[in-house]
Amino acid sequence: MDGSIVRQLRMGTIQLGYIIASKRVSEGRQPVRYMYREVPDNDLDSGWRVFAGTEDQAYADVAGNFAMYNASTILEIDPSIGAYLESPSGTAFEREAVPGPFQQVPLKTPSEHH
Repeated sequence: MDGSIVRQLRMGTIQLGYIIASKRVSEGRQPVRYMYREVPDNDLDSGWRVFAGTEDQAYADVAGNFAMYNASTILEIDPSIGAYLESPSGTAFEREAVPGPFQQVPLKTPSEHH
């Protein structure tokens, strides 16, 4: 996704759909270290799920620790994810350190990730 598309998302001129994010990202403003895209649940869902990478299984098991956000909200917290948002369902990315590049990894659900 190039800078102009990221800019359009931020301006609201295009819609990607909502991202489900860990509150460690959305409220704690921690950078994204793991993200994956699954088949969207509905027309408003992008399919993206983003994590700070510090969530253990007990945290991931609590639905209240996650919420839906407009893609532009998550991009404001971590603009580096913008380059990956056009990736298809079934893809996942992880990075060891921030700042640092994301690497494509096999898709793992939260219970498989930790």
